[in-house]
Amino acid sequence: MPFLAVLLALLASVWLTASPRPARAAEATPPIRVIIEVPNDDAGRAYVADKLAPQLPAPSGKSEPTRPKAAASPIFKAIAPATRAQPASAPELPKMQSILPTSASGEMSFMAANELQKLRQRARDLIEAAPAVPYDIVASAEGFAAARGSIDWLQLALASFLLISGGLAAQRLAWWGSRGLLSRLLESPGDTVQERLRLHGMRVSLGVFVLAAFLVGSIAAFVLVPWPPVIRETVILLLAWVAVMRLATALGRVVIAPGARHDYFRVVPLSQPLAWFWYRTLLIVVGLVATAWASLSLMSIMDVPVTSRQAVMSLWITVIALALLGRLGVRLSIPVEPPPRLAVVLTASVIMIAWALGALHLRVLFWTLITLCLLPLLMRVVRASVRNIVRPEEASAEGATSAIAWAVVVEKATRVLLVVIGAVILAKLWRIDIGDIAMGESLFTRAVRAAMRVVIIMLVADLVWKLVRALIDGRLDEAPASVHDDTPEGRKRARLNTLLPILRNFIFAILVGVAFLMVLDAMGIQIGPLLAGAGVLGIAVGFGAQTLVKDVISGIFYLLDDAFRVGEYITAGNYKGTVESFSLRSVKLRHHRGPITTVPFGVLGAVQNLSRDWVIDKFSIGVTYDTDLDQVKKIVKDIGKQLQADEEMGPNIIEPLKMQGVEQLGDFSIEIRLKMMTKPGEQFVIRRQAYGMLKKAFEANGIHFAFPTVQVAGHNGDQALGAAAQRVLDMRNAAVAADKPAA
Repeated sequence: MPFLAVLLALLASVWLTASPRPARAAEATPPIRVIIEVPNDDAGRAYVADKLAPQLPAPSGKSEPTRPKAAASPIFKAIAPATRAQPASAPELPKMQSILPTSASGEMSFMAANELQKLRQRARDLIEAAPAVPYDIVASAEGFAAARGSIDWLQLALASFLLISGGLAAQRLAWWGSRGLLSRLLESPGDTVQERLRLHGMRVSLGVFVLAAFLVGSIAAFVLVPWPPVIRETVILLLAWVAVMRLATALGRVVIAPGARHDYFRVVPLSQPLAWFWYRTLLIVVGLVATAWASLSLMSIMDVPVTSRQAVMSLWITVIALALLGRLGVRLSIPVEPPPRLAVVLTASVIMIAWALGALHLRVLFWTLITLCLLPLLMRVVRASVRNIVRPEEASAEGATSAIAWAVVVEKATRVLLVVIGAVILAKLWRIDIGDIAMGESLFTRAVRAAMRVVIIMLVADLVWKLVRALIDGRLDEAPASVHDDTPEGRKRARLNTLLPILRNFIFAILVGVAFLMVLDAMGIQIGPLLAGAGVLGIAVGFGAQTLVKDVISGIFYLLDDAFRVGEYITAGNYKGTVESFSLRSVKLRHHRGPITTVPFGVLGAVQNLSRDWVIDKFSIGVTYDTDLDQVKKIVKDIGKQLQADEEMGPNIIEPLKMQGVEQLGDFSIEIRLKMMTKPGEQFVIRRQAYGMLKKAFEANGIHFAFPTVQVAGHNGDQALGAAAQRVLDMRNAAVAADKPAA
């Protein structure tokens, strides 16, 4: 197992560094370097050649003091041949006049050559220091043992056993106490966004609880015994190493979840083979980094020379780079979702460059490269994780819109946080003082300050807008529109669905305006005169755009009066239709035949709302004069009861269908008026159903609908009737022939 292998490596490094060995001799004091700047002209070069060059010491070869021999120690006998070799004499320094740059390009070449020479010297020092690392560790261990006492390996093994045993016992107790939560967790569904969020929240809570129990148990088991200082410091490092490894394990099980039963248990969208690959890679890399940190910290406590520590660090960086390259080869052997070749080449190149920078201890460049590579990777992981939890393709469920909006806010906020953290790290690495930039008055500092302020303003404005939109969309998603819900809660929801979109647009306009003004101010542009000019311009535009102002103000009063809401059917002058949406100056009406009309509020005029509260529908039917009106009234009443008992139409009927009486006595029929009260918009469907039921009931009871008839009379009735019929037929044929298109 990677965990056990890395633990054994850490214990081996502790044994090696803690063994008592002969004391080492004191190293020579490093020389003091003085840098003097002189003008790059003839006078400066003459000064260097005449005044400074004669006072420089003659170049000579230098060598480090030899290490004391300790032939009595068998270990030292094996180490003694590996002492540092004497470096060759340094070459003679050229004359000062010849190395002084004479132009800007020469100065840059001189600086580049100087930096390259430093890199070569640093690499040479590390190579020369490598054979002496065991000697330095032995000597430092001897001094450490002499100052604080030697390490009792039995006590160290007992402390490690108590530490790990206490942590495992507490962890076992935590798992036993959370059996109920674990069983619910394994049976939790993940079909909706809310269920997945609840599931991941439970998994994170359980992981934090178990990890905290392990740490508490380990610390409690260690604190119970008064250990000597040398044992305490060593075991504290071991405890920190174990805590880091347990944290990496818990993080991998929660985020990657290689052994998950379902895909929705994973935060990051990965297949099973890739999940196992990344989980093992995480443990290997974290284990190697934690082991390197623990061993270097122990060497620092033992006061091992800096050069030796740097050599050991270079060795650890080499091991980590080789491990990463090996894991890259393992990834190529997995047939599932093979990575692009370009990505593989770039990854290997970044690993090699990072190895070179780290091995040469170019700390600033090394951590800059790591930061610039990790930031896009973490942003991509966060984006994929959020999309995997939300799954926009399943957004049809209730509440999904709100969850998606909040997921976007979380993604944006995390991205801003990562950018800020990356910027702070890079500023610390390059020793960029934010205070100096904020207070500096040079052209460069002002430009950098303006750029930083503009970026911060844009990021904050974008985050605020995403947050406001998430709140409004979530409220809209919680309050779906219902035109026929006449309860107080229903009216409140409909009003919210009408006003919130306009409020969202209004807030967006304000945010854009405020952000624009703040950006101008950050760039050093005085916004006071702009605001004054905007006021004058606004007055001029107000006179020239009276119609626009009229539309906006009329819309505000329409909304304050609650004249109509989204989803209601209104008529205003020549316009009619269902209200679909609003803007600051107009309303969109969808006609019942399909066309949509955009009507400015200023020309809307009086509004008739046909979708509020209730509708009384009145219609008439004509029956013949020999009809029994009492029987018709009874039939109409029975049909009203049947409609009200219908499962589909009954809930939309407020008052059933009934006969009001005789409307009028016509030329050929008795006009009977019928009436019913329904919910707005439902009267048309109910009326059509009532017509069909009335026809069937009248036919069953021998009641006939009246219709106009024409009787032709004369002396020669049959001849006149035939002539009239022929005339009508001729007229019809002529009309048909006239309607046919010409050949």
